[in-house]
Amino acid sequence: MSGTIIGGTAGRARGPGRFSRGAATAAESSADNSDDAGVPQLDELFSQNRGPILGTYSLFVFENLFRLAQPFALGWAINDLLAGRMMGLWVLVAQHVLFMTFGLWRQVVDTRVFSRIYSRLATSLIVDQRKQGVEESRIAARSALSREYVDFFEKTIPTSVQVAFSVVGSLIMLGFYDWVVVLLCIGLLGPAAWLNRIFARKTRQLSRKLHDQLENEFDVIRNADKGGVEEHFSKVAGWRVRLSNAEALNFGAMEAFVLGVIILALIRTCGLPFVEAGDIFAVFRYLMVLLMGVDQIPRVVMQLSRMRDVDDRIRNVAE
Repeated sequence: MSGTIIGGTAGRARGPGRFSRGAATAAESSADNSDDAGVPQLDELFSQNRGPILGTYSLFVFENLFRLAQPFALGWAINDLLAGRMMGLWVLVAQHVLFMTFGLWRQVVDTRVFSRIYSRLATSLIVDQRKQGVEESRIAARSALSREYVDFFEKTIPTSVQVAFSVVGSLIMLGFYDWVVVLLCIGLLGPAAWLNRIFARKTRQLSRKLHDQLENEFDVIRNADKGGVEEHFSKVAGWRVRLSNAEALNFGAMEAFVLGVIILALIRTCGLPFVEAGDIFAVFRYLMVLLMGVDQIPRVVMQLSRMRDVDDRIRNVAE
């Protein structure tokens, strides 16, 4: 469910969708290019491929619905088996078969769909920027970075949907067992939002530096200077390490809050009157699903930051 956005100050073009940054595109300077739309905006890319994209998203939604039902089905199966009944076990079997079916179907379909979209997008980008006289080194770098456009639909949006199912869906399901546990979990979301806001700003800065360096890779390789090549890849590794360190720091800070929620929720659930073993298991599993969703938020933030940087770079052809 990544790359960063290429910076620049001159001739910024209108970015896709909500990542738009406004200003005239360099293509407007040439009447010969006026009929060539170049790289589509995100909403245009979606519109051009609406049917296949929505088809894969539908499969993904059903996959996540049945994934979310698993703790409930497991708890039901445990309670029924302890009481000498089989109904819960059959519910669990049905849930898992449906989850597996939609998951396999979605994995087969989405690779084909998004590979075809990327092939068309990269071709459009290369042809358009060659017409505008962009340097070959930048075209090569931006052609690779244009994969981020497809990754946005193939990975970032599905990851965001999965996080929403994990967080919102788990809170709803936990409400069927105990609303106090729901309130404890909601208390975690405040610190999570604050930490991820800081992380987003830091990631955007580091991503811009990394992409600046990557745009020079073609020239470095063409010059074939050993010292220059070593320096280039050393800098690339350094920016990647700093991005990884920022993510690790954010993860560590989040886990401190997570541990507190786990302890309080378990104490509360196990102390409920007439609670059954299957219910305790279901609550704990939904708690884990929610916390795993919260843990994925920094990765989504990083992907969005990198997408914004890629958009700026591809559109800033007059840099």
